[in-house]
Amino acid sequence: MAMLAALCALQRDALQCDVVQRRVFCLHVEHGLRPAEESQGDADYVREFCKSNNIKCSVVSVPPGKIAALAQRRGIGIEAAARHFRHKALSREAARLDQSNTEKTIILLAHTKDDLLEMALMRILRGVGPAGLAAMPVRRGRIFRPLLGMSRADIIAYLKEKKIQWREDSTNSDEVFLRNKIRCRLVPMLNESFPSWKKGAAAMAETQSLAADFIAKEASSRIKWEISPNECFIFICAESFFKQPQIVREEAIYQGLNTLSSLRASVSLCESSRIKSVKRSVVRKFCSGAVNAADLGPVRARRKDGKILLSRTRKECFETGISVLIK
Repeated sequence: MAMLAALCALQRDALQCDVVQRRVFCLHVEHGLRPAEESQGDADYVREFCKSNNIKCSVVSVPPGKIAALAQRRGIGIEAAARHFRHKALSREAARLDQSNTEKTIILLAHTKDDLLEMALMRILRGVGPAGLAAMPVRRGRIFRPLLGMSRADIIAYLKEKKIQWREDSTNSDEVFLRNKIRCRLVPMLNESFPSWKKGAAAMAETQSLAADFIAKEASSRIKWEISPNECFIFICAESFFKQPQIVREEAIYQGLNTLSSLRASVSLCESSRIKSVKRSVVRKFCSGAVNAADLGPVRARRKDGKILLSRTRKECFETGISVLIK
């Protein structure tokens, strides 16, 4: 609501408001997870706000049970499954708008500094690598996060100052979800016992961003994946692979997962996050030579006939965040 209200204010103040007006579009995704009265109430409120501010708005409703079914089928959490449908809707709508615009449509997401810090804590607890600990980017591809420099308190203060109402998602206090548990329990404890932890976490993220960029460049220059004629797998000489430092080998595997994924006819917005969720501990064990094969989500890594091979598994759906070592 704060981001949408700010866009409306910019539109009113712009000298060429007609140009700005044509470029502002709101997409609301109703996930169908909460009681219809609450969920539909959110959609109605957004729709009315857009109407009163002369903003084009579209509401996408996910049929009840569809998100839960995807979560069960893939073995992922409800939030991850909801994100899949939300990003799919955003991607589809952006592609539709591209057809009528000369410039590529940009997707604005309202993540704040608090979201960035909560994500950092989640990833620390999950034991991710440098790329996972890197700061959430303000811009990546067509996704832009203009509020990352503002805290949640800043956002609430803005809404109150402008007398703009907002609606609170009732599941935000449900500690079944890891993010909510971190927000409700861990963050207050850190604020009380370690007042400067946010600066430390932000500094760590910045450092890890630099480290991740360096390691990524080293991996791409040292390890060149070759693509099979049928594009079903990629490979590299095992001897040259194992000559590289361990962290470079691990990064090369993740780059290989991205390369193999990009060979598909269509890649969704959440594809990269699904690849990043592959457990680094399993990638590390494979890269150390301790095992000759490992299932990495949608991809199987193998050491065979003097080569390292990455190939797609036959499973259409896979379990995000779960990897299996094969002796």
